[in-house]
Amino acid sequence: MSAPAVLGNPRTGTAWRLALAALLLYAVSGGGRIAGSDEVTMFEVSRALLHGHVAVPEGATLQGADGRFYSKNAAGQAVLALPLTALAEGVTAVAPFTPEKRILVERALVSLFNAGVCALLLAVFYGTARALGVGATAALGAALMLGFTTPLWVYAKSFMAEPLEALGLLLALGGAARAVAGEKNAPRLAALGVLIAVSSKLSVLPLALACLLPFLALKPATWRWPALGLALAMLGHGVYDLARFGNLFETGYGAQATPAAYSTPLRVGVYGLLLSSGKGVMWFAPALWLVPFGVAAMRRGVGPGPGPAGEVARLRARRLAASAIGMAWAAALVLYGRFQHWAGDGSFGPRYLVPLLPLGFVPVAFACDRMRDARRAAALGLAAAGLLVTLGGVAIYYGAQMREVGDYPYRLALDDPHFMEASHFNPRYTPVVGHWRMLVRNLGEHLRGEWPRLGGAGAPDARLGVSAEDQHRLLHALDFWWAYALYEGVPAIPLLLAALGIKLAALWVLWLAARAAGREARAP
Repeated sequence: MSAPAVLGNPRTGTAWRLALAALLLYAVSGGGRIAGSDEVTMFEVSRALLHGHVAVPEGATLQGADGRFYSKNAAGQAVLALPLTALAEGVTAVAPFTPEKRILVERALVSLFNAGVCALLLAVFYGTARALGVGATAALGAALMLGFTTPLWVYAKSFMAEPLEALGLLLALGGAARAVAGEKNAPRLAALGVLIAVSSKLSVLPLALACLLPFLALKPATWRWPALGLALAMLGHGVYDLARFGNLFETGYGAQATPAAYSTPLRVGVYGLLLSSGKGVMWFAPALWLVPFGVAAMRRGVGPGPGPAGEVARLRARRLAASAIGMAWAAALVLYGRFQHWAGDGSFGPRYLVPLLPLGFVPVAFACDRMRDARRAAALGLAAAGLLVTLGGVAIYYGAQMREVGDYPYRLALDDPHFMEASHFNPRYTPVVGHWRMLVRNLGEHLRGEWPRLGGAGAPDARLGVSAEDQHRLLHALDFWWAYALYEGVPAIPLLLAALGIKLAALWVLWLAARAAGREARAP
């Protein structure tokens, strides 16, 4: 499917400029590391697939009947990351790295995967908002808020599956709504979204189905494309399960895939996901407080954007999209609110709700369209608050913050009702403050020339790739690839000039995107 078919004309130029600017910003702020247990295992799955098998080193794994170890995660992300994994192995094969450094360099290159995913996601978001009738300036503003004032920016630095799930759900919703609006190729877009989302994580299936709600307003013949996408995703899961465990119905999650894993009282999980000081999405993505205004606008049909379909069809599409978004969020809150690990630790903010953020920001875009002065000031204030929260998570690795406060290594079992209770529910111990406390301290140390120097004695940790001594030193680090290179002894001036050059290029492309959006807004 061509890019214009995905993003729609005449908005393609603005969308791709936005994507390039976001890619550059995500790349320069990337950590260049894959360190979380799920991330490392998914990276190993991609390496294994590159060499024709699915067995991985022991870690966050399940042992198969053949005695080998297999990831419990779905393979969708590992498959899509294969070109980057192959490139990383090719680069390190010809470069003079030690075995210890080689794997770290490979991880650094593959860690760019989600930067590309999130950049594409913002382009798709812009195209979807414009197709549903949001003005160009509001659509661009909402896309930037989504990309840089929410945890999406933090997850763009990771190798977790949440950004890919988010992209899939947004494609599914956008394709379904645009099909109602009369766009010919939109059902194929929805099919691609369902395929991506469900292949990335099987548990998002009910969320993906909720995103397809607008298809119920169309003839059953239009359902064949999303049905095909779903069938291919389920076939992929079946093949992967057979390859790992010789059983179509063994996902690798064991007891976590049974009702026994849903032991959290719903009120506790929903409160935790929405409003708790440690994981509440309304604090980590404050612009979501605009959602009620945006939903009202979608149902009223506010939004002047031109499109290939008539206004009646667009109004119908907007209303159905609003209903689908509500259903997807409700399904997620019920699904994850009851889960014993509802907080998705270790992670930054509400990990399980990150895939829902693009859906939630569709109403935010409508709320931002044709704002009056008071609401515009409120939106800017919420965006500034979200940027402040997010910058702490971008600059300080959440794993380092958890180590510093004693949350990791874990002292209680994950299913213990008191697991990380203070960090989740006590505002005094919120990670938002913890990240900023470390950022202020670490930045001050760097300005005094007291940044960490790596190379401590001792064997590297099998998962992290650095020694215990260096892990302690990295509590005083800034979580950027150019900073880690500095800690390894690379000269500072070339690194800082390279980072500055990428930032300036990103701002220039973003300016071009803003100009293009302005031209769209002025067009008849």
